[in-house]
Amino acid sequence: MSFRSVEKSVHWHPAFDRLLETVRGCGPHGQLVDVREALRPALSPDRPLVILCPHADDGAITAACLLHEYAVRLGMPVVEVLVFAGERNVAAPWLNTEKKVTVREAEFRLECNVLGAESVCWELEAYHMPGYQPTAADVDKVVSWFAARRPGAVIVPPANDAHVAHRVTRALAAIGLVGARLADCLVLTGWTPWGPLPQPNAYLAYDGEAERTKEWAIHCHASQVLLTDYTKFCSHLGRAYAALTREWAEGHSLAGRAHRTDERFVGVELF
Repeated sequence: MSFRSVEKSVHWHPAFDRLLETVRGCGPHGQLVDVREALRPALSPDRPLVILCPHADDGAITAACLLHEYAVRLGMPVVEVLVFAGERNVAAPWLNTEKKVTVREAEFRLECNVLGAESVCWELEAYHMPGYQPTAADVDKVVSWFAARRPGAVIVPPANDAHVAHRVTRALAAIGLVGARLADCLVLTGWTPWGPLPQPNAYLAYDGEAERTKEWAIHCHASQVLLTDYTKFCSHLGRAYAALTREWAEGHSLAGRAHRTDERFVGVELF
């Protein structure tokens, strides 16, 4: 039945058509694809998978299983970029500001070692600016880095993320891509515990071994785990996403092949 046909309703009101227009073209279930299908043509030995982490632990929370899959299991170049290295949210009053920064950077590099990714710290001046607004030097650094590294795919925070640093990171990614003229770079929005993705359309199903790697990566950030148990949070969220993805994914299967069952998968990262 077309939306226009409801004009025959005895309760018809002109506003009804405008309301129904909001869901026109949404499509049916089955719009999620395995994220590896999208990444296959985008990545190569000289076009790495890059994730921009507003904070040191965002890579582990967002896409640890995906990063480990490509860096270790597939042997592809993977780069984690710490956009804002700083002292905030380090509950160690006995440390000065410089030491707190060192702690967070060390945790970040340890996580990258666990996941097999290259670690990069931008150390932008924007961290100390109101609203994380980048300076001219920050913009030059970001564009130059994108031009030199030429990522094949980049993972950024979602548009609806409540953290200002996360939203600025997303804007910096756009600045880097436009400035470096990387029109062919695949842009992914990573999952987040801070709110649901607006319109997820890709997933990575992970098994128990990958989940343990994700837990290890999160535990690298002792200064943060002491404040919030992200390990349990991400485990429960990943398993919830797995249940939802079985309904959203084509054929209601996470395996993608008839001879493999869903039981070996314990969670899902969404993109």
